[in-house]
Amino acid sequence: MIGLFLGYIMNKGIRVAIIDNGVCEIFIKKGTEESIAIDENGVCVVDTKNSNWQQFPHGTNCAMILEKYCPDCRLISIKILDEKGSGAIKSIYPALEWCYKNQISLVNLSLGTTDFRECEKLRLLINKCASKGTIIIAATANSGFVTYPASFTNVIGVATTGSILNYSKDYMQMGIDTVVPSEHMVKILDKEIRTSLSNSYAAPYLCALIANGLNADKTLDIKKLKEYAKRQSQIEMVEGAYEPDWVYKAYITGRKKTSRANYYFETVSREFNEIRDEVDTVIAFSLADLEKMKVKSKNLIYIGKEDVQSVDVQGFFWSRETRQQQILSNHYQGNGLEVPVVILTIEAAIDCFYILTELKKAFADGGYNAYTIGMEPECVLYGLEYMPEPMTDQELWKKFIESQVFYKQSDLVIWCVPLEDREKFLKVYPDCDVEISFCNEGENTVVEISFEKEKTEKTISGLIDRKDVEEIYHIIEAKLTENEYE
Repeated sequence: MIGLFLGYIMNKGIRVAIIDNGVCEIFIKKGTEESIAIDENGVCVVDTKNSNWQQFPHGTNCAMILEKYCPDCRLISIKILDEKGSGAIKSIYPALEWCYKNQISLVNLSLGTTDFRECEKLRLLINKCASKGTIIIAATANSGFVTYPASFTNVIGVATTGSILNYSKDYMQMGIDTVVPSEHMVKILDKEIRTSLSNSYAAPYLCALIANGLNADKTLDIKKLKEYAKRQSQIEMVEGAYEPDWVYKAYITGRKKTSRANYYFETVSREFNEIRDEVDTVIAFSLADLEKMKVKSKNLIYIGKEDVQSVDVQGFFWSRETRQQQILSNHYQGNGLEVPVVILTIEAAIDCFYILTELKKAFADGGYNAYTIGMEPECVLYGLEYMPEPMTDQELWKKFIESQVFYKQSDLVIWCVPLEDREKFLKVYPDCDVEISFCNEGENTVVEISFEKEKTEKTISGLIDRKDVEEIYHIIEAKLTENEYE
């Protein structure tokens, strides 16, 4: 892990920021070390208004739980919600930036969003904070859907025991690392009350345990703390099946970039020994390249085909086998996909990553959450979903897609397959809603869109650009929604 900073002050406890709707000071024995508020312009200012506990005591309850289980912690209140618990997710960005600049050790987030449009921006900021050693504990939504930032690898995602939702089988798809109690007895003016059953109050309990762990062992990083959190869980948690979403700055070895699509992270070039301290992750395409490097203290994304079990990695690790493990471990049992399926068949020489990223973005700009799949592991570097070739048991493969679509609340599936294998893969979803083929003809690309018995053809001169993809999006969107307006 790079630039690890845990912000310790000798014998004074660890600093914990509670990003919430403020803390009522009179119920906290030691008070708060600082009280910050995010104003309507997104600027951090001193919070001079003491929160009214009687209106909505969300942040205050979190602070009391933290203080109960970790009396030595030094609390910092960052108010981004109003006294009724309402507020825009956009306020979380300046709050986390403040934590980053002020080297906060630990952050409690008993809030989040299920809006997919916030995912990319939040991921970038979370990974930047994590690169500095900030540990973030976040509650998952009580609705049971994937929540940001709780679902990110660089965050410890928390749910509560006693929930009516079946986390014991499906937590993996939601990014939940641990399931712990949320009903805690806290004292209000000499009267004890019990906090409600809610993921919100499971988070500060786990946050207090993490603070105690950090006070006892200053070498603990996010990966070790996620493993510690799993051990605290009151249901059994599987180790290691992390999504490769953690990268802030990476060193890539073994292959030059061939796509015009942008990676979702920054890259650092030069010799590895020169930039070792600048990067958090190594990305490798072959075992031979890995053997020349000492990646032990880094995270690793391995795109190659060889077995890399012998590589010593202390950080997060992802490979093709990680996705296979997730598919085989999936327990979700639904009733089949209830969203449209769009299959792209693309000739090998065409830049499929660029088409997929631009098409996903076009749908997002239109308000649609597209679960976008490619069949090359390199997809993960562009924020796309990697799915290996459907296994002998195709239903297992399809059930995993179904679980992801459900928990991520996706509006459609876009699946890119090699043109030469079109017939084989169309058998997986023979009743797909739209098929789009991309073929080279000299310097042009011929795009054929098939919808039911109707076909539309478009010829693109030269390289496919954003406007071409947006035009394709509008055709698909019109076809898939035309019955809504009849």
